[in-house]
Amino acid sequence: MSSLWSSAPDALFVGGGDGTIHHLLQRDLPSSCPVAVIPLGTANVLSYHLRGKKDPSFYSFRDRLSPVAIRLGESRGRFFLLMAGIGFDGRAAQKINPRIKKIFGSFGYELAVLSTLVSGLGEPARLSVRRRQSPPDTTLTHWAILRRFPFYYPPFPADAQKSIPEHAFHLDLFTGKNRRNLCFFLLGTALGKTGRFWYRESCLAEEISIPDSCPGQMDGEFVAFQAERLTVSYRTITLLFSEKGLRRSGIDASGRGSGPPAAGEASPVF
Repeated sequence: MSSLWSSAPDALFVGGGDGTIHHLLQRDLPSSCPVAVIPLGTANVLSYHLRGKKDPSFYSFRDRLSPVAIRLGESRGRFFLLMAGIGFDGRAAQKINPRIKKIFGSFGYELAVLSTLVSGLGEPARLSVRRRQSPPDTTLTHWAILRRFPFYYPPFPADAQKSIPEHAFHLDLFTGKNRRNLCFFLLGTALGKTGRFWYRESCLAEEISIPDSCPGQMDGEFVAFQAERLTVSYRTITLLFSEKGLRRSGIDASGRGSGPPAAGEASPVF
């Protein structure tokens, strides 16, 4: 990687899925080098944000591409880009079988979720949630999702709050207690519904503290949280968005172009 950066590339093309990008984030990646994603993974959630889920003409002369610096999420020196899951989501990520995923594709994720649902919700996680200019709130939940993008596809679509401030996460909390409640939660998220009936609470949060150990995931990769906190990092990654991707993600990129910003010109930050 060091020899690659010494050549000062105009852009870095990465073939893979969300897990590939996640592992790239852990390297010493220059934030000024735009990263272009070639969707070769299973779910390709990031590619869906940038333009289209599996579009073979992802980068073409027909599209204008805008470099946008995205601030990462961070926990104990580990970075994530799209989302972090706590509780049920982490247990499902732990059950994903690479061989099954290779054969059945994205259906492998659904099988892992069904297997986790059958085995039960597990122990709830105790979270301390800090919102802007408010004291932290403590809550117990079996499933929490933090997003740095307006939606997590699938299964969490955009809500009315489409844009997310650069310093915050969009937090989805499952407020139910059993599997029946979880089924309503999944239905509500698929329909973009929040509220008591759907057992789903959504808000913007600046910091999440996990005082105990619990399973989790970052960008679809299983992690075991051990008494830590998740915050928005000052570290960034510059991604190339198409016009459609900017509209989909609600990002306002001024001075957009098909290459990296000129010298002295800063990328928009999301």
